[in-house]
Amino acid sequence: MSPSVFIIILNYRMCDQVRDCLLSLRALRYPNHRLVVVDNDSRDGLDRVIESEFPEVIFIQTGANLGYTGGNNRGLEYAEAEGADYALILNPDTIVIDPDFVSRMVEHLEEQPQVGIAGPRVYLRERGLLQNTVLYAPGLWRNLRHWFIYRLRPHRLIHSGDAVVEAEVLNGVCLLLRLSCLRQIGLFDEYYFMYIEDADMDHRARQAGWRIHYLPVESILHCQKQEGYQPNGPVDFLLKRNSFYYLVKHERRREAIGFAILALVVIWLRGLLSLKRQGLQEALDFGHRLVGAWRAILRTSNQSGRHQ
Repeated sequence: MSPSVFIIILNYRMCDQVRDCLLSLRALRYPNHRLVVVDNDSRDGLDRVIESEFPEVIFIQTGANLGYTGGNNRGLEYAEAEGADYALILNPDTIVIDPDFVSRMVEHLEEQPQVGIAGPRVYLRERGLLQNTVLYAPGLWRNLRHWFIYRLRPHRLIHSGDAVVEAEVLNGVCLLLRLSCLRQIGLFDEYYFMYIEDADMDHRARQAGWRIHYLPVESILHCQKQEGYQPNGPVDFLLKRNSFYYLVKHERRREAIGFAILALVVIWLRGLLSLKRQGLQEALDFGHRLVGAWRAILRTSNQSGRHQ
């Protein structure tokens, strides 16, 4: 029998997108899979949609918004309790474009038992537009270097091509996780809530001797929204807070402080260059919130010796 794969889809107020994703998964040709939808207290009627249209789907209600990390962890815990061999983490705003992608990914991991985490080729919003899913972990000097490379020679940072790549970090939009790897390294760190949690898990996997592979396997279309990524917004806050947390957690405190100083300088310069009083005030407020979050991380780290 083929290894068992539990496909975990996390919902937070994306009922229509989850429905489309589940409909597309009906074309999947992998024989031994189960579908698990975890809901972060969305109250958007998804439970009724699944009950009436997708009776084969396991539905888990968390009762609160636990973020990407907590919600997916509830699904992973269920998969572990049910004896799954693999778990596929799949964003709700995705559509399957190759019914054989799970089969091809599982085949690779079965042939490469040292690989604990793998990700396929993903298209962003339209077929043919590649989403670069081979990423790097946060770092002060690396972030600076990549800032310049992205503006001068952006193709040098794109590694999601036509060959298997030994990755440092894989984007969490679509990940095949070996359960024996997770039993060794643990699940997502729930402090992150969302963003940078994939870098943290991949770091722990590599530290434990596991390999992380990008696979040139056609898989899904990622219908990611385009709004919500503006400077000083919620996503920007989490990225900066979590990058700082990542560096502190992995014992790079001086680098974390340097990252924080540089981030504040950029935030305040952006506020000044906006030439608007409102823009400057927003930058000051955003910086104040970040400083509070960074201080809390340092306090917790000092009290516990290090983050878990």
